[in-house]
Amino acid sequence: MKKGSKAILARGLLEGYVGRSVRGSVVRSGFNLETSDYQGSEGKYHDEWAADFNGGGQELIESASGEKATRVYAGGTRSADKLQELGLTKKDVIGKLILFVNDIGDGTRLDADAERTDGAWKYTYKVLKSVREIPVDVGEEEIRFNDNLVFVHYHIISPVI
Repeated sequence: MKKGSKAILARGLLEGYVGRSVRGSVVRSGFNLETSDYQGSEGKYHDEWAADFNGGGQELIESASGEKATRVYAGGTRSADKLQELGLTKKDVIGKLILFVNDIGDGTRLDADAERTDGAWKYTYKVLKSVREIPVDVGEEEIRFNDNLVFVHYHIISPVI
């Protein structure tokens, strides 16, 4: 993936998590989706998703130099009762996700592995497959609390050419 595409994917995601993107909603073929939009010097970013504890979405970007790419994702958190057994809420898990993603910055959910810990919490992002001939990357993002899986997302990233 080109550097410009990586920059706007990372920036749009971070702006969405810290609340500086424009939030909204849209109906697509009768499905209610939440949205996040960001535009800056890196380019423009749009995200649409349907999720509470589990679900998925799609990010679309155009870099400042005109490169286009998409990242689709699906997964989520353990159920409320399973989290409660661990003394957690979904808000706790998403709060840690935001902390880890912001800490790693432009180095996560792309084409390189990343790992962070914070006490009993552990974040990992692993590239499961990279196909350079097409090109496309597949990644797995996990959060564990005391070695219990509490969050997982799978990502597929591809340029739009």
